[in-house]
Amino acid sequence: MLPAVGRRARHITAVHPNYTPGHDISQAHLSEIFLLIKKITKMSTPLVPLTVIKGAGHEFIQLPTGENAITADFHSTRTKTESSTHITSGFYKIVVGPQRPAHYTYEETKYVLSGQIDILDEATGITHHLVPGDFAFFYVGSKVKFSTKSHGLAFYAVTRPLRSPHVNLQGREEGKARL
Repeated sequence: MLPAVGRRARHITAVHPNYTPGHDISQAHLSEIFLLIKKITKMSTPLVPLTVIKGAGHEFIQLPTGENAITADFHSTRTKTESSTHITSGFYKIVVGPQRPAHYTYEETKYVLSGQIDILDEATGITHHLVPGDFAFFYVGSKVKFSTKSHGLAFYAVTRPLRSPHVNLQGREEGKARL
């Protein structure tokens, strides 16, 4: 409901540039102001607190016995965007051993943090040698083989739900951290 015409309005200049403090405001201006406020309110979304993972460092990730690579998911959420999907992030760690095949049914991005990771792209036959600072994007349908001549560590983000939570990274959300 609109306030009565003639009532003095305060703090309107932030919303309506033609309002002069100390003057009465017309019904037309009030209607315009309230429509603008309604539009602004409709556009805004409620504030949502962020999630902080304390101590989710790669040093907590141990390779299973007999394995030379591991994915360690540490956070996943279902997006609130128009095309809702999951987004999960974590670390990928690999050491010398057999090639690790992957056939992607989701998108993934990997950013190499340390060491070196070789990626054989089966679509082209090209082996890419990634070092710290290099980035790779995998599309749905990508088919690759991972390997390394020494060791490699990468951060990743994928469009899939949490699949392989690492026991040493669980429970590290701020407020639950054991550090």
